Amino acid sequence: MKEKIVIFGAGNVGRMVLNNYKGKVAYFIDNNEKLHGKNIEGIVIKKVEDFIPDKEKYKLIIAGYGQNMMEQQIVGMGINDYSLYLNDIHGYYATDELVFNPYEDNAMRDVSESDYNENARSNLMIEAINREVECLHDKETIFRHVEIETINRCNGKCGFCPVSVGNDTRKLEYMTDGLFQNIIDQLAEINYAGKLALFSNNEPFLDQSIIERHHYARRRLPDVRMHLFTNGTLLTIDKFKEIMQYLDELVIDNYHEDLQLIHPCIAIAEYCDRYPELKKKVTIVLRKPNEILSSRGGDAPNRKDILCMENVRCVLPYRQIIIRPDGKVSLCCCDPYGKNTLGDLKKETLLEIWRGTLYKKVREALYGGRKNWNHCVHCDYLGLA
Repeated sequence: MKEKIVIFGAGNVGRMVLNNYKGKVAYFIDNNEKLHGKNIEGIVIKKVEDFIPDKEKYKLIIAGYGQNMMEQQIVGMGINDYSLYLNDIHGYYATDELVFNPYEDNAMRDVSESDYNENARSNLMIEAINREVECLHDKETIFRHVEIETINRCNGKCGFCPVSVGNDTRKLEYMTDGLFQNIIDQLAEINYAGKLALFSNNEPFLDQSIIERHHYARRRLPDVRMHLFTNGTLLTIDKFKEIMQYLDELVIDNYHEDLQLIHPCIAIAEYCDRYPELKKKVTIVLRKPNEILSSRGGDAPNRKDILCMENVRCVLPYRQIIIRPDGKVSLCCCDPYGKNTLGDLKKETLLEIWRGTLYKKVREALYGGRKNWNHCVHCDYLGLA
């Protein structure tokens, strides 16, 4: 039996694997030339081809959100002894590490806009996305990720977010209980068992009924994977204990320029230390409020030099459905202002919208590349949803 492993992927997922295999990691491999020769917690990052002489010596674990593309790469190199770290329906932070610092030893995180653009242009996810859309196009697919934004407001001041405090131009909307329950009931009728998030481009705890709504959703949809992202500023221990009854995963984006825990997160971390079983479901992620991230279709306030990814396809219209507080369905999670409306749940059902003319039009356009849809031509989101 091989006692040590090699991790393919030196990003966030790779660090999660490292956390779970302490003392058993020989080295990392990665396609990013900028990382070669660097290390994570003292473990060196090598070229992918450097693993070939060691393929009989070490077990390989593929650790990346583009794992399908990575798998094809290593199989093409004659490597057959490997495993995939992420399942199809997986946690965003598949780690037992309660406080996760993505900046630590990660050259890909704290970058300038020019570095971000350079990385995006050469990202292997582009090929994986194009191939995935080829597989999904013209098939009768059903969404596997549902986001329901129950209130369209955030109390954060993040420089990268189009709808943070000071940037938001949306009319204040709050989802009625009747509409919310109707959406959940529709999902129950089709035995939906994918991902469900009661947030989108907002801070969910601004909704005073958010815990009760999670209770209703969990009761009607026992098999969904329910996750929640929050900035944690409105969390108390009592709210935390209540919401964790219903969630499979809670991610608290702890925003602080010096990567220090904010007071609510300090209290939650202390509580989780007393009840360590919660660490399997909770991750506090140290974040900086002015990170360079996806351009959100060109709407990110701190992005100036925005890429035009005209020939890149997108999987989002094949996999996710984003519902605004007024019941209207947005183009995707990168359409925070709701510039594109693909349906209205006050007039149509979920399935009527998903299988309707507008969704089909979007899929057909993006099959030919982002240049074919105005909001998408400047979007540099590279993910498999």
